[in-house]
Amino acid sequence: MKVEVWTDIMCPYCYIGKKHYEKALARFDHADEIELEWKAYQLNPDLPGNGHGIPVSEYLTNMGMSEESLKQMYKGIEQLANEAGVKFNLPNAVAASTRDAHRLIKLAAQKGTDNIVVTLLGKAYFEDGLDYSDPDLLISIGKDAGLDEAEIRQMLASDDFLYEIKQDMQEAANLGFDTVPTFLMDRRQAIIGSEPVDLFVKVLNKAYNNRKNRLEKEELSITKGQSCSADGMCEI
Repeated sequence: MKVEVWTDIMCPYCYIGKKHYEKALARFDHADEIELEWKAYQLNPDLPGNGHGIPVSEYLTNMGMSEESLKQMYKGIEQLANEAGVKFNLPNAVAASTRDAHRLIKLAAQKGTDNIVVTLLGKAYFEDGLDYSDPDLLISIGKDAGLDEAEIRQMLASDDFLYEIKQDMQEAANLGFDTVPTFLMDRRQAIIGSEPVDLFVKVLNKAYNNRKNRLEKEELSITKGQSCSADGMCEI
């Protein structure tokens, strides 16, 4: 069964949602039959890149979020992070272009190590407060995932995978998705947001059990939780 995930590095719910999905997968009896594909979704393509990101708090206030709303958002995400067992450092995070990060994921997918790269990029952003658009950081993460440094540098100096990123985003639009994370299971069941682990388990089982017996005209079933929208704003 195929699971496609539209994600963006700068979405905190994407990092937590990935943790929830992985915990659910550990409780899913058919985990060895899952084919996972990471899809790119840029929340704000106009953000600066190449290591010139801006503090997340500054970015969100510039986007119109009040100081009180920002505090509430941080409080809610911190609670989710504690429940997921990950370090919360979002107030010190950096907002930057995710273009090259997505391209690194695409490069890693050719080697079968994209899941590792997604994890390392998410940790760099959410836990370590690092600028994930910095070429040196991307090279370091790629090498940690087993990629060749020369190949990473060659990719960063080119336009490789830009078309694939646009394709992923167009596909999301065609499917009616405009927020991340979006977990699409067997093209019939979707979870949008960092929903609880129990719900991931339930939807995984439902998608798997319905595979052979689904109706041809069965509509897509969507469960929506907290997520980040295309303008880079995240729900409280």
